[in-house]
Amino acid sequence: MNRAVAGAAAAMLVIIGTLEARESARQLAELANVTRLQPAGAGLTALGVAASAAVYLVLGWWIGDDRGATRFGAGVGLVAGLVGGALRAWLIADAVRDAIGRYIVDPDVFATVVLVVFVALSMVVSALGGAALAFAGVRVSRLWRSRPPA
Repeated sequence: MNRAVAGAAAAMLVIIGTLEARESARQLAELANVTRLQPAGAGLTALGVAASAAVYLVLGWWIGDDRGATRFGAGVGLVAGLVGGALRAWLIADAVRDAIGRYIVDPDVFATVVLVVFVALSMVVSALGGAALAFAGVRVSRLWRSRPPA
């Protein structure tokens, strides 16, 4: 049961991240000079962060134990960061290479290093954020359950 829930949560997080990455790749491809976040991209990013946070909070609520939720959230975040980060890196690779190519003679090596670092940081941030938000989900569930009926 836990593996199924972890898989479903990781899949939802990967889908959320992939949708965001498609918009980012489109914006990177349209760049002429300087990298700027456009309003549509900022809104999509905010929506993606909120949806991802909701997934982790629900995981914590479902688990109900501080230590278990923290470990579970970190594990789901690690998997989602690896898979989602790799998918996002693949989606934005050409746009990153094109953007870097204007300034570097051999953009392939540099872009590869940048994208590997991107995936590694995605894993770390997702694991830490997942652990913290799943823990918060446990705490919110306790507050909700301890409320007296109105």
